[in-house]
Amino acid sequence: MKTTLALCALVVLLLQMVMAGETGGRVIAAVPGIASTQPAGEFKGGELAALERKLLRTWRGPACGGDFTFKRDGTFEVQSFTPGQNVLSGTWSIRWDALPPTLLLTFRTSDFKKKYPGEPEYKYVGKTLEAKLLELDNKVLAFRAPNTEWDWQGRSGDEE
Repeated sequence: MKTTLALCALVVLLLQMVMAGETGGRVIAAVPGIASTQPAGEFKGGELAALERKLLRTWRGPACGGDFTFKRDGTFEVQSFTPGQNVLSGTWSIRWDALPPTLLLTFRTSDFKKKYPGEPEYKYVGKTLEAKLLELDNKVLAFRAPNTEWDWQGRSGDEE
C-alpha cells in the first residue's frame, strides 16, 4: 500500500514537471493540489496541455462507432455513428483530477430526429458522458465510459 501511494505521488510530481515545461514554467491549479495548464473556469483559451493538443484532429473509429473530430474551440463532431451513419456534435474538455484523465463529452445535437422522426432523440443529447482517457498518442485514441457502452478506440485520420 505504501509503495502504491509513493508511486502515485511520484507520477503526480512527474506530471507537474512535464506540464510546467509545456507552459513555460507556469503551473496553474484548477483544482486544489492538481496541476493543470488551464486556469479554473477558462474554456480552451491560451495554451493547451500537450495531451490535449494530441486530441485535436479527426479519429477514425470502428464501423458504426463514429469518427470523432475534436476542435481547438472545445467542440467535437461525430460522423458515421450507428448503422444509420448519424451525426452528433457537442463540446469536450479533459478533467485532470485523477489518473487516467477524464474526457468529458457533452452531446448538444444529433440528426436522429431528422432521420427518424417517429423515434426518440439520441439518449445522450443534453447529457455529459464521462469517459476515462485510456490511450492518446499521435496514432491512437481510446476511451471508456463506466457503462462500457462507449468503449471506443480509433486511429488518427492523419495516418491514411
